[in-house]
Amino acid sequence: MPAWTSPNPALTRAFAPVFDERDDQDLAVDGEIPAGLRGAYMRNGPNPRFEPDAHYSYPFDGTGMVHAIHLADGKARYRNRWVMTTELAKEIAAGRRIYNSTFAPAPHANLANTNVVRHAGRYLALYEGGQPYEVDAELATLGRYDYDGKLQGPMSAHPKIDPHTGELLSIQYDLESGALLYLRVGRDGVPDRRVPLQAPWPAMIHDIALTENHVIAFVCPLVFDLGPAGPPATWQPERGTRIALVPRDARTAADVRWLDGPPFFNWHTVNAWERDGRIEVAMPWYDAFSLGPQPRRLELHRIVIDLSSGVVRDETIDTRACEFGRVNDAYLGRPTRYGYVGLREPRPGWTPQAGTFEAIARYDLASGAKDVHRFAAGSTVGEPVFVPAPGATDEDDGYVFTFVHEEGQAQGAFHILDARNLADAPLAVVHLPRRVPVGLHGSWMSG
Repeated sequence: MPAWTSPNPALTRAFAPVFDERDDQDLAVDGEIPAGLRGAYMRNGPNPRFEPDAHYSYPFDGTGMVHAIHLADGKARYRNRWVMTTELAKEIAAGRRIYNSTFAPAPHANLANTNVVRHAGRYLALYEGGQPYEVDAELATLGRYDYDGKLQGPMSAHPKIDPHTGELLSIQYDLESGALLYLRVGRDGVPDRRVPLQAPWPAMIHDIALTENHVIAFVCPLVFDLGPAGPPATWQPERGTRIALVPRDARTAADVRWLDGPPFFNWHTVNAWERDGRIEVAMPWYDAFSLGPQPRRLELHRIVIDLSSGVVRDETIDTRACEFGRVNDAYLGRPTRYGYVGLREPRPGWTPQAGTFEAIARYDLASGAKDVHRFAAGSTVGEPVFVPAPGATDEDDGYVFTFVHEEGQAQGAFHILDARNLADAPLAVVHLPRRVPVGLHGSWMSG
């Protein structure tokens, strides 16, 4: 299998790809894997097989690779596989790169590299520039999945799965036209809503928020123009942010309510809920955004929408830089007290890479109080995924899972933290014979 190195910062250190597909059994564990945990933690992320072109940038580019930790009977095994997209299969047959990076001239590939979820019995590797790819429980690629022809174009990389109804809900976007599509898929895996919408300008809607009655999309003023002249996107704060409140039972675009909000940018949301006549959305919040390096504020905020007046208020929860927020998914779309984020907290004397995080925090979303788990100097951590303890009845009774990359180490690690005592030493550290690159999003698949 070909191996290569690149000077591109998005392909070095914690981001450097790996080139083998492994099956490692009965892994060494420091501590104890909590009793009763049975299932698989799967995480997707960019891992180009062939050296990309000079336009490659994180997090937009790189063929997807899913990494899985299977837990059962106090033991752990590891498995990883590339998502075998049609485009990757063609590149393997040719023995070279064929497809270009996102902001280079076409052709472009479906990278299937951003997220992996399980819905209606299917494991879906997701990328917002293409249709989902279905994999099986052991990560073999089964093929592109279009809901039996009902999904004509791409699907969001961040659909929300309602834990109460079992529905999957998403909003997909088109960077050229600004067209949007609201999609609702029932517990049975059959789409029952496909509502075309129109954004006020072409914008990236990477993630959405879900409540008991609404899907919320933020059209931020990072305005895209993919024509041949000029940059592909410009920050235009004078436009403000347009907020779409989509009733979950919407049938036409006329059912959607559009509100005006202050200018900001967000990649992700932590959680949202409706209470006392308002919607609250917790999110990592940027005061500006560009596709190039520039100083910008990244903070944890709360967007409050008054459903009666339509007034939108922006409140600061904490000014510490954070991203990749998660909650206990059993409370998704409902009032939650706690959110878990990757936190920017480099140790003295060590320079982290842009776009990475060095600690994990649990926030009390009402008060802003936080507990922080600090890793060893030189560590880069992934998205913190909450996993309920077997039989849990309280929101915070469970664990936080994450992969950890240690600078300069050929081996990797998977950490299990006590969500209620996050600052404490890990309950278990699973040692991996090979490092896992920093990636994007994943899910716990119980059972």
